[in-house]
Order: sequence, then C-alpha cells, then structure tokens
Amino acid sequence: MPQATHEGILQFGTIEIEVAVLDNGQRVITQTGFMVGLGRIRPPKGRYRSGPNLPAFLTVQSLRPFIGEDLFAIADQIEFRTKQGVKAFGYAPNFLPKACDVFARAQHAGVLKATQHGIANRAQIIAKQLARSCTMRLIDEATSYQEIRETQTRRKAHRREE
Repeated sequence: MPQATHEGILQFGTIEIEVAVLDNGQRVITQTGFMVGLGRIRPPKGRYRSGPNLPAFLTVQSLRPFIGEDLFAIADQIEFRTKQGVKAFGYAPNFLPKACDVFARAQHAGVLKATQHGIANRAQIIAKQLARSCTMRLIDEATSYQEIRETQTRRKAHRREE
C-alpha cells in the first residue's frame, strides 16, 4: 500500500482540503479533505461499497443527470497510509474539479435542493481557484513536493548533459 511522503492543505479562501503525495509519486486529495472541503460535516467511514465509488452525496437523484462517465472513470478511491501510518482513502487530483463541475451545472439548471446550495457555493469557490492553476501543481505547492520535483528535474537535465 502506498505511503504519504508529503502532506499539506489546499487553501481556497477559508476552505481547506487535505492533500498528499504518495511514495509512488501519485498525488491525492484525501477523502476527508474532499468531504470537509465541500462542506460535508460527517467524516467519511472508509471505502464506499456499493455501486459506483462516488461519495453518497454525489449519488442523489437531482445530480444524476450531471454525472458523466468521465467522473465514474476517475472515482476509484486510492487506498494509502498517511505519514503517521494510518490507513486512509483519497481521490485523484482531477476528481475535485469534476465534482465541482457537477454542482455548478446542477445549480445552473436550478435543480439543487436547499441542503445542496452550501456545497454548490463551496464548489464554485474551489472551481474558480482550480481554473487558474493545475490541481497537481497546487498539491505539490501545498505539500512542498515541488522542491523535490524541481531537484529531480535538475538531476535528470544534468545527467543528459553528461
């Protein structure tokens, strides 16, 4: 099971989302960070079991028309261990903007329930920031992994010169 080597927090105004870089180089948005970031108060309880691997709040009837195969394709949870060795779950970086897009389109269509407007508003704040920068780059900056990545790039360039 991959282990987090770098952990950090993405900041979107007052919204915070936990992220990590794993020892295999994979970047993840933690399941807890994803849920809390979008305003879901209850912490997740591990891996989702039935049907598509989407968080329950994304499977409600009003959102179904806005969820495409592209979201299902990247919804697989990533199992890993935190730096402290605790088992955790996360999502690929591109899952966050796609989930935000679901809420944006549903809100634009006027089909959200009153309880979903808070999530949609938070998703809109996150989506605006993500539109300005690559999610993976933001994760690298939040975890200070960009320093490692830059060092590796310089080493590869130096080896090619030799």
